[in-house]
Amino acid sequence: MKNLSFIGSHGLLTVAFAALLGAAGGCTISAQADVPDVEVTQHGISIPGVPAGAAAFLSGGTSGSADTSTKVSFNQTLPDLNLPKDLTSTVKAVKVDFIAKDGIKDFSFLHGLRVTMTPKGSTTVTELINYQTPDGTTIGKTLSIDSQNPVNILDQWKTDSATFNVEVMGALPSATWTFDMAVHFSGQVTYKY
Repeated sequence: MKNLSFIGSHGLLTVAFAALLGAAGGCTISAQADVPDVEVTQHGISIPGVPAGAAAFLSGGTSGSADTSTKVSFNQTLPDLNLPKDLTSTVKAVKVDFIAKDGIKDFSFLHGLRVTMTPKGSTTVTELINYQTPDGTTIGKTLSIDSQNPVNILDQWKTDSATFNVEVMGALPSATWTFDMAVHFSGQVTYKY
């Protein structure tokens, strides 16, 4: 898939646990290791433009005074994290980056963003971020949003793909625009013996 990229390293996790278990011998141990960060990026997400005057019509306001919102969805293959079996693991979305591409020079028109994830074959929707732009904030070509309450999505990660929904709110452009979205995941593995 040409629009998809993964960044991450998970072979080190297996080596670290093997060394830890070898060193433990017959002792009782409790160990915790960080899962190397994984970045899942979708390139070229396209948002159709909002015709001039449509914002006011949709919200009942006057021209130039109204916000609109729209939503796009896309399916994304999830990389195999190769987490050791029979261990307690957590995977959390800790940050989402939005990078302006065609049709926009920055994200100054946005007033809010919401990103959700639904694993393949499931109806469980997990909210990754729900962001409102603070008053007076200057937003450039890249908008990085830290997750305020990251939840464990390990069960959702057990499928090979997921649907991501991105809802954007604000004074949306009248012409089609595109952006890249990178979701940063991290986690921990705990072993008790």
